[in-house]
Formats: sequence, structure tokens, C-alpha cells
Amino acid sequence: MIHPLTRAVARALPRPRSRLATRYLALLDRRLTRADRLAAGLGAAGRGETRASRALARGFLRRYEGAWSDGDENLVRGHLDVWHRPGVSPVVEAARALATCARTLAAIAPPPSTLWFFLWEMESMLESGAFVNHPKVPGGR
Repeated sequence: MIHPLTRAVARALPRPRSRLATRYLALLDRRLTRADRLAAGLGAAGRGETRASRALARGFLRRYEGAWSDGDENLVRGHLDVWHRPGVSPVVEAARALATCARTLAAIAPPPSTLWFFLWEMESMLESGAFVNHPKVPGGR
């Protein structure tokens, strides 16, 4: 595990760690590393998540769904809810918000419930296509 938030999530998990949790931590580490690279302008967004990676994440997060409070939500959303600025790629903005929030959470060592909410919100962002470059369609967007 490379990313500080991946290590924080690993510490918050019950022991012994399940195979599902181990697989999810590897996926989380790849996702957070990718967000860091995109936020720094060091990579292209790509086509998005695979069906298998989304199923893995949903399977892991199902256990923690709803285990957070309004305070957890407020802390995380304060970092993730960003306005789109003209001239800045929405992909880069989403990656920057995610990367900043992840590093901030890792630094402050919040309770596990805050981590679960962050992971839930990250999943929503990924499912909405936040890290996908959508090709321009003639006559369309």
C-alpha cells in the first residue's frame, strides 16, 4: 500500500482482514494514485472503471453503508463539493478534490465512519464518470 489513505483504511479494518478487504485495498490504492496523478496533470483520465472493479468496491462498501454521521458527511463534502471553473477540466477538478480530501483525511486520522463515507462518495464520483474523458459528439456536448 502506497497511498496514506489506503494505509488509514487498512488500519480501520477489523482483523483478520478478509480477502475482499485485501482486494479492495489494492483497488483503492490504484484509484487514489490515479487521482493524485490526474490532479497533478500527469495522466489522462482513461475510459473509467471496469464492471469488475465497481462490483468489488460495492461488495466491500456494502458492509459499511450508512455507518456515518452528518458530521462525517459535512467534513468529506466540504472537500469534494467543488464548483466547475471555466477553462479547467472537470476531470482534473474532480481528481484534485478527491486527492486533496484523501490526503487531508489521512493526515487528520478521522474515525472509521468518516473514511467509510469518503469511500462511498468516491464510489459515487467514479460511477458518475468523474474521471472519464467523454469524447465530443458532433452536434452534441
